[in-house]
Amino acid sequence: MERIAFIIGETFIYWSSIILVFAAVTAVCIFLALYIGKSRNILGAALTVPMALVLSMVLSRLVHWYCCADAYESMEAAMTDYLSGGYALMGVFLGCFLSAVLLRLVCFHRNLPEMLDCMAIAGCAGIAVGRLASLFNASDRGNVVSFENLPFAYPVTNAVSGALEYRLATFVLQSMVALLLFAGLSAYYLSKDPKGRRKDGDTALIFLLIYGASQVVLDSTRYDSLFFRSNGFVSVVQVLGALGLGLAIFLFSRRMVKAWG
Repeated sequence: MERIAFIIGETFIYWSSIILVFAAVTAVCIFLALYIGKSRNILGAALTVPMALVLSMVLSRLVHWYCCADAYESMEAAMTDYLSGGYALMGVFLGCFLSAVLLRLVCFHRNLPEMLDCMAIAGCAGIAVGRLASLFNASDRGNVVSFENLPFAYPVTNAVSGALEYRLATFVLQSMVALLLFAGLSAYYLSKDPKGRRKDGDTALIFLLIYGASQVVLDSTRYDSLFFRSNGFVSVVQVLGALGLGLAIFLFSRRMVKAWG
């Protein structure tokens, strides 16, 4: 059950929604600081943010509807009513990527890898905050465990028996991974590169490499993973995480072969 933060008339505002808004604001602010600070392209940044927000909301709902169609009356209901229902983080990744690509095609910015680097760092910060929304509902958890303390366990009331049980706090582990990745990528991105070996896009590839690997492992622990409709047991997040991991390995390996034979 969602925990209610405020009731204004007939409107219910939930704590999880507040946390997700904080996460989005955090990601936007860090993206603007990094991108404008490096590129000085204020117009490109000003256009990217609203486009990314709109595309992310639409695509994340579309992905959630695809994986959890039984939670909605129809596709039309899912795509027109955003006050209820769920969202999938992978749709946010796709929305941000598409916004960067589309604005590059119309020449509002000229360096796609540079923008993706800033999005990757900002995304880590947003994920670190946004995953904590699960503190106020029963989502993003794993199997019952014998220990009872954070960051590895968090209590959940069993919907059938009403008993309190401690389950693996997958959402806390995901938040910690994202926070550590944010710190590491920020230090890497902002550090000096006297030998000029670092290229635009490297930060985004490292993000794909580490975050993809972490999600292949952590998503396997969730009891509410999103699955492909075609089989109902293969996790979409794990497949996409593995693809991101494989893409980064391929591109880095190709560069290494070209440089060192």
